[in-house]
Amino acid sequence: MFGTVNSLNSVRAILSILVFSFVASSCANKTKSNDCDYDRVETYAEIIDIRPHADGNGRIAVILDFKASVLALEDQELGVLKDFEIHHDFIVRNNLEIGLKYSVDISQITKGDCTPRFVSFNHAFR
Repeated sequence: MFGTVNSLNSVRAILSILVFSFVASSCANKTKSNDCDYDRVETYAEIIDIRPHADGNGRIAVILDFKASVLALEDQELGVLKDFEIHHDFIVRNNLEIGLKYSVDISQITKGDCTPRFVSFNHAFR
């Protein structure tokens, strides 16, 4: 009798490990699909602060307040959003100042696993 119970428990343990391993490997091997849905939000972003960047290398952080979309949940830094470094010359060349508002289009993901969002300013920075 004891041998039967131990064998049954061993079989259950092995099955549990196999099922867990299968589920874990299925999740780990999941590839990104190109099947994504986006919502497009037309809004504006306002410059609320211009300050030295935290890296201390002469860069400047231009802080934006978005009025709608997931970007409105917290302040955003222009250089991070647009993937460029902002220095004093950039500020002067683009006439950036606190209070300026820019029209923006934001595409944010609603379904799938593609890039979460795209931000397009309806203004060309030079």
